[in-house]
Amino acid sequence: MFDCGLGASLTALTDYLADRSWVDALRKSEIKTFELNAMMFFYDFDGAVRNEFKAMLAETGKRVISFHVPFGGREDLSDPDEPTRIRAISRFRAHYPVIREFGCKYLVLHPSAEIRTNVKAERDHRIDQLRKSMLEIEDDMKELGTQLALEFLPRLCIGNTLADMDQILEGMDPEIFGVCFDVNHIMSQYPMIPEMTRKLGKRLFTTHISDYNGIDECHWLPGNGVIDWKGFVEALKDIDYRGPFNYETRLQEGMPDRRIKILEDNFNYIKSLV
Repeated sequence: MFDCGLGASLTALTDYLADRSWVDALRKSEIKTFELNAMMFFYDFDGAVRNEFKAMLAETGKRVISFHVPFGGREDLSDPDEPTRIRAISRFRAHYPVIREFGCKYLVLHPSAEIRTNVKAERDHRIDQLRKSMLEIEDDMKELGTQLALEFLPRLCIGNTLADMDQILEGMDPEIFGVCFDVNHIMSQYPMIPEMTRKLGKRLFTTHISDYNGIDECHWLPGNGVIDWKGFVEALKDIDYRGPFNYETRLQEGMPDRRIKILEDNFNYIKSLV
């Protein structure tokens, strides 16, 4: 039986939680776990929605299981320029209060910003810089009681292949450092998703679930693209995956309950495959 609970990056449903109607819809939903980001309460100026959201979590047993660290040039822990990398570490640490506030189990991190080099020496240097950053925050992760999940990225970003992930994670504590498998990010590698899942094994901490065209990220609902969802779910079962089946699609139209119902129906479709 496929028994992963339904999870959702809140950005799959809305850009911001600025309306209390969203909290009510999430309370009634079948979603068990959420991924939060730094902008989700941006327009909640008086904190009322944030407080209602936290009360909803306490009432229902739902939880914020992951926090997606902001990404981009200023946030790049692999930056080859050492002063820039050090500043990125400081920006990363600025998110610790919200991680403590919500008791997040996983921090999802992009291994690099968008880069356009396939020169091995340059990529190796970036991986060395990233590993240096990871070692510098390892004690922080232990103190926070959280695990760092490196997200598979598309195009030429660091972390766009299993070989990259192996190189990054070699010798790193498997209780602290692992992977967020965004299955819509791996470009032409989609036939390998079940095999990659099995090879990741216990290093697979969490997921970003959506479908795509096999060329570049699309964030479509599962079943609308090229991914073999039955094969993927069977691979998750084979490795006894216990993390969230975390949707990261783009549903930006319709009332909150309608968007949530689309995710719930799709998740039931996925469960029907096995």
